[in-house]
Amino acid sequence: MLTHRYNSWRTGANLSESVLTTRNVAGQHFGKLFEREVDGDIYAQPLIKTGIVVPGVGMRNVVYVATVNNSLYAFDAETCGADKPLWRVGKEVFGEPVPKREVVDLAPNLEYLNFDAKVGIVATPVIDADSGTIYVAAYSKNGNEHRFRLHAFDLASGREKKELNSPMVIEASYLGNGVGSVDGKIRFDPRKMLNRPALLLSEGTLYLAFTAHMDGEPKFDYHGWIMAYDAKTLKQLAVVNTTPDGIQGGVWQSGGGLAAEDREGTYPLIYAVVANGSVGGRNYGESLMQLYPGGLMSSKQVFTPNNHEYLNDRDLDLSTAPLLIPDMPLAIACSKEGKCYVVDRSDMRLVQEFAAGVNSYGGERPANIHGAPVIWRDNKGTLRLYVWGEEDYLRAFQYSGQQFVPAGKSKVRAPEKSMPGGMLSISSNGSTEGSAIVWASVPLTGDANVATVEGILRAFDAADIEKEVWNSSQNGPRDSVGMFAKFCPPVVANGRVYMATFAEPAKAGHAGRPNELVVYGVLPGN
Repeated sequence: MLTHRYNSWRTGANLSESVLTTRNVAGQHFGKLFEREVDGDIYAQPLIKTGIVVPGVGMRNVVYVATVNNSLYAFDAETCGADKPLWRVGKEVFGEPVPKREVVDLAPNLEYLNFDAKVGIVATPVIDADSGTIYVAAYSKNGNEHRFRLHAFDLASGREKKELNSPMVIEASYLGNGVGSVDGKIRFDPRKMLNRPALLLSEGTLYLAFTAHMDGEPKFDYHGWIMAYDAKTLKQLAVVNTTPDGIQGGVWQSGGGLAAEDREGTYPLIYAVVANGSVGGRNYGESLMQLYPGGLMSSKQVFTPNNHEYLNDRDLDLSTAPLLIPDMPLAIACSKEGKCYVVDRSDMRLVQEFAAGVNSYGGERPANIHGAPVIWRDNKGTLRLYVWGEEDYLRAFQYSGQQFVPAGKSKVRAPEKSMPGGMLSISSNGSTEGSAIVWASVPLTGDANVATVEGILRAFDAADIEKEVWNSSQNGPRDSVGMFAKFCPPVVANGRVYMATFAEPAKAGHAGRPNELVVYGVLPGN
């Protein structure tokens, strides 16, 4: 599991899971195996590499965990008693994370609540298995200077790869007359930027994307940025500003990564979803962008919903990472309005627009979709797509050959007045009957947007999502997840499920649980 959502298509599906099935993921067979304690909230999806020869230890399967406190851990991914990290890189290398009050310009009576205390590593790193390298983007403060730096580390030892020019300071400028322009040029301002989307590695090029911390403070004075770097030298190859003659246009994608068409014999076009912002000319707010790759990176084609002004005015922007269907020329992005857009990648033409999320409690609040859809083909070859919007049920859709049509919903739903709905993954042994499971990380109670709330891990039969086969509250004292990690999907690999968590806030007489990576699997003796 080398990248966010398993592959550069961002399908959210591990189709090589031969251990876990709908039969052995059950209360008496399946549960929590162990935890790994870390020093900060985990926004970045954990990554896993098998067969790493760790100096002085031997061969291990390793899970890599990054925190907002600017730490990167390498843990034994499978041995229950191996609580100590195999190695750890911390603030001595990444620098001090930035206090959250310094990244926004809010009125004194307001507080920025998207982070608990500090902002450091937020985006999911990416692993290059061929070179044995993990790439990480970290936000830090050096004196009064705020900076993003791109790092490269050896997977086995945690050694920073100076030979790749690591770390590389992330800087950029772009010609344009939009907000913040000085003499026809816009400068990348790291103090106000958030590197939320997961890193993408495609054909030897690293892609990073940026948004603002908040849409409206104080005057919508930001832009979205996409940058390309050579993975061997960390040299910047290209920069795209999403609204060079306008405002906003952040690329945040609820933490999901840019996508790439991973096909032999063709250059891999890159896809990005742009949120609130100016539309028209060189401005690509509220759009699914298709970009040329590498040093030629620039806009090739875009899809923009017809009602983009409506979406902008009501903060119902495109909100998920792009999903590319590998064996079909389709791309999918969804919105805070609760709709998914199916687009033909050959010409970025709209194929279908459908309501994938519904506020099942009633009222006018839309069923925001934050977790990108996941896909799986059953043993009859039917393509299924799964989405879980906030205040709604997990919903399945199947492709009829021309469009996606409803194919069932779960019996459980997300809590009322809660964000952000379900963060999904799928595991299966190909299309083998009884092997496909939809995994969902969901708030158990409360709104996780601006508060830390308890989470729950749920598992559904992908062939019939009315059947919930297991959840972490069935045996709460044993299996409780702890606090929900916002926008971070479950990671399934080699018979185990890895869950990121936030720390539980301390209360009077109760210290709270620390930040942990929680690991589930088939219990010993089963």
